[in-house]
Amino acid sequence: MKKTTLTVVLLLSIICAFGQKKAVNRAFSEAKMEKPNFQEARDNIKGALTNPETKDDAKTWYVAGFVENSYFEKDNVQKTLGMTLKDGDGPMYDALVKSYEYFLQAIALDTLPNEKGKIKPRYVKDIRKTLKQNIDGYANAGVYYFTQKEYKKAYDVWGIYLNIPKMSIMKGEKEGLPADSTLAILEFNRALAALQTNDTTLAIKALNEAKGNGYNQNDIYKYLVYEYEMTQDTANLIKTLQEGEKLFKNEMVEVKDENGNTKMQKENTYTLKLINLYIFSGKYDEAIATLESVLADEPNNAEYWNVKGNLYESQKKYDQSIECFEKAISINPSYADALGSIGRVYFNLAVQKNNEISTITDNAKYTEAREKEVLPLFEKSRPYYEKAYELKPDEPDYKYALRNIYYNLNDAEKLKAIEGQ
Repeated sequence: MKKTTLTVVLLLSIICAFGQKKAVNRAFSEAKMEKPNFQEARDNIKGALTNPETKDDAKTWYVAGFVENSYFEKDNVQKTLGMTLKDGDGPMYDALVKSYEYFLQAIALDTLPNEKGKIKPRYVKDIRKTLKQNIDGYANAGVYYFTQKEYKKAYDVWGIYLNIPKMSIMKGEKEGLPADSTLAILEFNRALAALQTNDTTLAIKALNEAKGNGYNQNDIYKYLVYEYEMTQDTANLIKTLQEGEKLFKNEMVEVKDENGNTKMQKENTYTLKLINLYIFSGKYDEAIATLESVLADEPNNAEYWNVKGNLYESQKKYDQSIECFEKAISINPSYADALGSIGRVYFNLAVQKNNEISTITDNAKYTEAREKEVLPLFEKSRPYYEKAYELKPDEPDYKYALRNIYYNLNDAEKLKAIEGQ
């Protein structure tokens, strides 16, 4: 009884395995027909991908890839001829991606040593030809997914495009593969797709992979700076800013001046952010050293003088800060930020001095001290804030400061006028 049962089980196993192999052949034959039934081909191959007798056979995975690739090629021909695909472009590109995944597994199995320790691939040559032939399809698939806002799928499929030339089966191959310049563009686009996923880790990974390929590098670094700022990764932020400052400080970029007019100037994004980061971190020596270095190259850069003034102000070195702000204004008389900065220094000194004399209990002495030590500082602050406000009437800090100045100086007319604005 037991022997009979065992024989039946073995027989059924052999029949099942044979059936799965026949299913693989049926799927292959169906996909090669003039008018293939792809659903039938897929149904035939599906079981073989998990069956113990066929799942480790390179042919199984090759045929699975062949079926999906044939589906892609059929629809792609129609699309090339200007025909509208019944189900849209999505299924076509999804099939292309699946074909790649199946082909990868087929390659892995097809390049294993046989029982004699030799590697004799049967399907690699055809897979290599197919991947080269359809490589532009992966680029187009990424564009499709991106426009559909399926950014992760765009990122993944552009990754396939970038990986194909690096595959071991492509070693020594050049014909039919994209040029390095084309790969660089796709690597940049892939990074943009990663940014759109809102997955910071993925974005940083993609941006770092796109560094150094020569395409839109300034943009790559600026995106990286933003991502590191968002994640508060100070170490990598400083490193990226330092690299960006060295690489792009002589690159001319288009900016808007104080009046909203377009002008060209040297890239200073990295320098200014790096200095501000040093200041925020209390690394004043590093900030000063960086400023001295860039001012040696650009002594007439008003923005750098303004930043240096802010640095000295943060250290309560007010005389030195005012000198820097004045230098910035001498270079650019309409520099509202520098004008406002001087106004702020004198205003804050006036408030500080007013707080100091508030402990004086004798009214006469308090009034005398206020007239001699406080009001002159408000007077000094006044013209700078007025000019800055004239240049930037939408800046709330300037309006707030002027209201306080006019109030303290008893200038009722000016106070009424600014409160009405």
